[in-house]
Amino acid sequence: MTKTTLLTQASLAAIALTAFQPTVSAQENTEDEAAVLSTVFVTARGREESLQDIPESIIALDSADLEARGIVDIEGVVNQTPNFFVRETFRAGVTFFTIRGISTGQQGWAPITYSVDGVKSATVDSINQGALFDVERVEVLKGPQGGLYGAGAIAGAINVITKKPTNEFAGQAVASYAEGGDKILRGSISGPIVEDKVLFRLSGYVQDKDGLVETIQGEEVDFEEQATIKGRLLLLPSDTFSIDLRASYSDIEAGAAAQSRFDSIDQVNTFNDDLLPSRGIIGFENREFTDLSAKIDWDLPFGTLTSTTGYLDLQQDLFGSVSWTAEPALGEAPVLGLFGPLFGANALPATDPLAAMTPFDQIQDLFDDFEIFTQDIRLVSNSDQPLRWLVGAEFIQREANQGLGVGFLLGPQGDVPLLLLNRADEKDDDIWGLFAQLQYDLTDKLELTVSGRYDENEFSTVQIDGATGTVVPQLDPNGAAVNELSETDSAFQPKVTLAYDVNDDFKLYGTYSRGFRFGFFNTGNLTQQETTDNYEIGFRSTLADGALSLNGSAFYIDYSDQQVTSVIATPPFRVTTNIPETEITGLELDFNWDASDQVQINGSLGYIDAERSGGGDVPVTPEWTANLGGQITQPITSKMDFIGRADWRYQGEHISVDGAGNVFDIDAANLIDLRLGVQSGNWKLVGFAKNLADEQTALDPGSLGAFFIRAYTDPRQLGVELSLDF
Repeated sequence: MTKTTLLTQASLAAIALTAFQPTVSAQENTEDEAAVLSTVFVTARGREESLQDIPESIIALDSADLEARGIVDIEGVVNQTPNFFVRETFRAGVTFFTIRGISTGQQGWAPITYSVDGVKSATVDSINQGALFDVERVEVLKGPQGGLYGAGAIAGAINVITKKPTNEFAGQAVASYAEGGDKILRGSISGPIVEDKVLFRLSGYVQDKDGLVETIQGEEVDFEEQATIKGRLLLLPSDTFSIDLRASYSDIEAGAAAQSRFDSIDQVNTFNDDLLPSRGIIGFENREFTDLSAKIDWDLPFGTLTSTTGYLDLQQDLFGSVSWTAEPALGEAPVLGLFGPLFGANALPATDPLAAMTPFDQIQDLFDDFEIFTQDIRLVSNSDQPLRWLVGAEFIQREANQGLGVGFLLGPQGDVPLLLLNRADEKDDDIWGLFAQLQYDLTDKLELTVSGRYDENEFSTVQIDGATGTVVPQLDPNGAAVNELSETDSAFQPKVTLAYDVNDDFKLYGTYSRGFRFGFFNTGNLTQQETTDNYEIGFRSTLADGALSLNGSAFYIDYSDQQVTSVIATPPFRVTTNIPETEITGLELDFNWDASDQVQINGSLGYIDAERSGGGDVPVTPEWTANLGGQITQPITSKMDFIGRADWRYQGEHISVDGAGNVFDIDAANLIDLRLGVQSGNWKLVGFAKNLADEQTALDPGSLGAFFIRAYTDPRQLGVELSLDF
């Protein structure tokens, strides 16, 4: 991507935003009508505070922001955040996050702590749960947050706060239709069962999508069917005591293993009809979530005691090709797959005895089942005092059963499986942590925040032969054959922040923090724990008489034992290693501007310079990321408004490295979304375009011997959406 092309793309986005500007006469633009940013309250530091008062690199998107920007999944949130990058690869559960140069190791822990209403996901597989709906607010914190959020928060944390039950009956229904036969219906209803005492909320989401990406053979590979139902019950027996019960269930069937195959590393950035996916069998993934939680709040004279209990059962399985191509037609030469040539259905007559052993295709058959229990208990002091404190303890128990089978489909019809590798890993994690935080107003302008947490994880793995169910011995660090491998990781994670209020509208802060992430077993291979030492300075400001917020930060990260996962061409087809030392420096800026009552503009810019020990860039870490967005509400008549929203996301050039040492140079990408429509009273009709410029970029490319594969971004999608509030 040349600088000229980047400038052109940015100019187009700026023109689109400028076109939204309404004509306002000098008489109308009076001081009395000057726009002022609304105050956003968040709970990122364990208590309710104004967003602009928090000395952190943090953004927050409320329900209005999510709706206006058309955000329906976690990828949409990431794409609004500088120095944050997400890649969905061969299945939804394997969604890799990179934040400030810190990424995800396959079968390992995410670089962020992801929680919904205070309940941690405790596995990267459960972060991408499909639709993100009926949400009140999403908070994204960058930089280590281990002091409050635990070992997984080495690079940040995401808090999802869902909408609470209401004391008055209310609801919403939203229906949309888009290209690829993408039909979505979602809605919610809320109200009292016993007024002021027992409140409920019920919401649901249904999607039926044929798909946007077709194979050369004309079959869609990105189809999806999803059904999700959520329920919440809020019990208020007194003014000082509450019980919040939450349950959700999701059933998802979607296309998977949909990567395209290419022959030369130079084709990684080439997208044309010749490089469309080719398939003999279409891959699919089934995912089933059951999520339960109970939160109890008890207001005491000196603070609030909170207990949050969570349970998650996640079952997912995948079946797809590992040849990433179709069998040859009659008379064609064999096609080379991962395990050798494919002859296909027409290689031999069905009556030939050898036909039963003819390789038709090569397959992968996976399953990943998780059962997770979490318990958090904390005591938070009242906020109206110079010394504010928080203490707590947490326990997480995670049981995982992950299976991998690869091999052939044999016979003229390709209906006889022969697995060359059929193995399962049974894993256990027992995690506990103790944490505390103190906030003290040294003066009226100077605040000191100190937090610390000790986390420990005892984890183990047992390998099982998938065909017989017997234990497969593994080699321990001393070379002895054992039935179980186990390890214990632990660390103390301190954080110190000093914040100074220059005036009511400008805050400076400086932070030191220690980041930590547990190690893990990747199909028997132990990946070591990793740590970071982080130094950050920043500011948060409000300008233009309250109409503009401008925030910025600069940071340095000393990164030890960075976890990196790569694809390889031999079992177990993935390898995770540790990079001894990495240095990361970066900058971030973001702004929100209410230019008038009718026009809002937001933007952000992120810069990363990351270098490994021995030289070389850090994989999947774009040097530059940027966002620019704007929206307008313009009256058409006395009862109807025109509404519009445009968003531009830039992800800079970066590299991806596979297990064979191949370095893929990935081009920059410009992603533009557009929403235009009308609203009147309680209804809204919007037309939308996702990835308007139809720009595609490679995600997670890798070498598999004689060929390469890659996932890639979704193509352009046009659609229409109708919503009704009642």
